[in-house]
Amino acid sequence: MAQVPFTPENLPLGNDRLNQLMFLHELIEANKKVAQYQVLLQNTKLPSHLLLNPVMLNEAVQSTKIEGTQVTLDEVLEVEAHSRKNNKDVQEVLNYYHALRDGMDRLSILPISTRLFKEMHITLMSNNVRGSNRSPGEYRTIQNFIGPEGCTIETATYIPPQPHLVNSYMNNLEIYINNPQDDLDELVRIAIIHAQFETIHPFLDGNGRIGRILIPLYLYSKKVIDYPNFFLSEALERDKHKYYRYLNDTRYKGDWNQWVLFFLEAIILQADKNIRLINEINKLYDHDLDVAQSLINSSGVKKLIDAVFQKPIFTVHTISSTADISEATCRRYLSILEANRIIFSDGKQRFKTYYYYNLLDKLR
Repeated sequence: MAQVPFTPENLPLGNDRLNQLMFLHELIEANKKVAQYQVLLQNTKLPSHLLLNPVMLNEAVQSTKIEGTQVTLDEVLEVEAHSRKNNKDVQEVLNYYHALRDGMDRLSILPISTRLFKEMHITLMSNNVRGSNRSPGEYRTIQNFIGPEGCTIETATYIPPQPHLVNSYMNNLEIYINNPQDDLDELVRIAIIHAQFETIHPFLDGNGRIGRILIPLYLYSKKVIDYPNFFLSEALERDKHKYYRYLNDTRYKGDWNQWVLFFLEAIILQADKNIRLINEINKLYDHDLDVAQSLINSSGVKKLIDAVFQKPIFTVHTISSTADISEATCRRYLSILEANRIIFSDGKQRFKTYYYYNLLDKLR
């Protein structure tokens, strides 16, 4: 399809590029669903920050899955609990997780900008993962291309802009992010911003992952969401061939309407799943906390259950540290919970690993 590097148009898009009537219904529905999710989070029984760790790790799993990394959430949580040896695939997921957290933290002092992108990219490419030798934290200075494994530039499905144009296009994108000069809804803007980032493809590797991290960071920076915890990778991975095709259609057909429609449908799909998840977790938290408190007469039980929701795969050491309870007390509480099938273990005599399947089954 593509034989020469693509030349994108600068943002904002021309008035003729979007017909908002084509996705007006989906835009209204997407905003309603995101708002509903935010209200649920504000009123959840479980302190919402406790769920952030496993939900963010699941986002990292889904986003790296789009790039071909085959790792499960359980495997990542086992490595985090120090009960499984690390490997490069798991490290890619953990790098994504840390890049996401770094981006959240840096937003308090940095706008969404080249500096932020490059800092997150350094984290993403650290610890000797694939691509770690491909100029971490630097925009590319050589031509790259995208296509099926083993393709050449002649058979690529997409050839991004020439390297000497990357800084100029990224500067335009940065200006648009922070001062858009159009009257579009923020959900439409982030659809355009994500597509433009992927079109510029500023890094030699990791563009898809940084571009997907950009989605919750942007929505948070514009106060659409109260915390940068609305992730789209799972919905996009579910329809990844549509995702790539509609991205390419914005480039070679100028079809932005279909792309925005697809993006809004992904938001609706993910918001519905998030809403179901929060409602189910609220019920689970109430039920299992009540059961645990009926089995163990101690004020420390709530701290333990809160910690288990934060780290649903754990060892005595990792959970006692998270819950701020002594290991001896923790071990006694866990023995009672395991005997009553609230949690399960691998049965090892030493360095036993525990699994809170009630939550894992909902997160997977």
